[in-house]
Amino acid sequence: AKAINIISRIYGDDSKQEEQIKEIKYQSYLSFGTIGGRNTPSTRSGGGNNGKKCEKQAQELIESFIYDLETFDIPEPKQTEKSGGINISLHQNQNQTVNVNVIWESIRDELKGSQLKEIEEIINDNDEPQSKKKRIFDKVKSFGTDVATNIIAGILTNPAIYGG
Repeated sequence: AKAINIISRIYGDDSKQEEQIKEIKYQSYLSFGTIGGRNTPSTRSGGGNNGKKCEKQAQELIESFIYDLETFDIPEPKQTEKSGGINISLHQNQNQTVNVNVIWESIRDELKGSQLKEIEEIINDNDEPQSKKKRIFDKVKSFGTDVATNIIAGILTNPAIYGG
């Protein structure tokens, strides 16, 4: 994993060099059987692993990577085009706009004209967000508990919010 991380930084993701590293596969082989009932190393067959072969492959790759870098320098990073980013952003912005409109719709449905103006004045004020939040909370509370409950119910039951 460490070797692939380094190679990816130098050559980019999914490079030929990365593929070469991934092709090095360590395997161990089972030993089996005994001859004449004795279980000693000389009576077993099979077993072992390809560790030496993997070590040799890795050493050759490292040497070739070093040679490439010394000869050709660090390659220019490949620019990968990312498709769909704009569409996703637009979709998110559209959803946010719809959700804000639903919230405003629910507020407008429950408040009288003068009450709505009072809330809009607080929102458009230059106060800190925490101060605005407290002032809006106090103002809506002063309109009566049913108003706040109805606004929340209108938001939560609107199909544009839950996609129904």
